[in-house]
This record gives sequence, C-alpha cells and structure tokens, in this order.
Amino acid sequence: MNTPRTPVWKSIAATLEGDIASGHYAPGDKLPTEAALAARFGVNRHTVRRALADLGGRGILRS
Repeated sequence: MNTPRTPVWKSIAATLEGDIASGHYAPGDKLPTEAALAARFGVNRHTVRRALADLGGRGILRS
C-alpha cells in the first residue's frame, strides 16, 4: 500500500514554522530571500513561494 507523499512545499512550510516557533526568527524579523531559502532547501523559488503563501494564509507571517 502506497502512502501519499507530503508535498515538498508543505515540508518547507513546516520547517519554517518550526524555526519561527523556536525563536530562530523573532516577530518583525525578515526571513531570508526566496533565493536563499530555495538554496537552503534545494528547490526552486516557486516551491518556496508556495510555502510562504501557505504560512501567510495561516497568519504565521506577512509580506
């Protein structure tokens, strides 16, 4: 039986949410650029943008 794989953008969003929750990024801090996050996670900027949009939609960050 195949279990569905978590989309990469969801994993990135979860990692960034954890970074924020742990205090790695304080309220008001800027996150790294999309390009820097794409390099960190080894994905393209569109994937990072989708993760950031999810976090923004849930009120975790704002642009």
